[in-house]
Amino acid sequence: MITKTGLYIALGVTLSLLETYLIPLGLVLPIPGAKIGLANLVTLVVLLTEKNQMVWLVTGGRIFLASLLTGTLFSVSFALSVGGSIAALLVMSILRKKAPKLFSLIGLSIAGAVAHNSGQLLTLYLLLPGAGVFSFLPWALLLAIPSGWLTGYLAIQIIQSLQRERGNEHGGA
Repeated sequence: MITKTGLYIALGVTLSLLETYLIPLGLVLPIPGAKIGLANLVTLVVLLTEKNQMVWLVTGGRIFLASLLTGTLFSVSFALSVGGSIAALLVMSILRKKAPKLFSLIGLSIAGAVAHNSGQLLTLYLLLPGAGVFSFLPWALLLAIPSGWLTGYLAIQIIQSLQRERGNEHGGA
């Protein structure tokens, strides 16, 4: 369990750093710091394949280590990551448990992306009240749809691949 958790965290950190340094969407989108959310692939896979406690541990570990490696630990950026992740994990955990038949993995991912962006803006508002933070809300919600869809689609591909691998390990087709 420790090894699996460490691998998930390492993969999440790697995807986070890759996106931070190689795919800076903030240069072309109207929201500073905008990202697709590739590290959330790990969150979705863990949410759907492991116990609920592990997703919180993996996400917290990923945020802490990625912030440590980028020099943003305990900064506004770190607070936004924490606020957004808490909101996303709460929404996705509740939807997965209370309404599993209503939301596909892509729907769950989009709901998580919307919650993440909303949680980030709420966190920013708590840090800088009255700064017009919510003027970014329409853009953030609009961007959550394609990024949530892409992350959900990729998570489906990963989970199906993992299931095929597990089937092959046990003599399945």
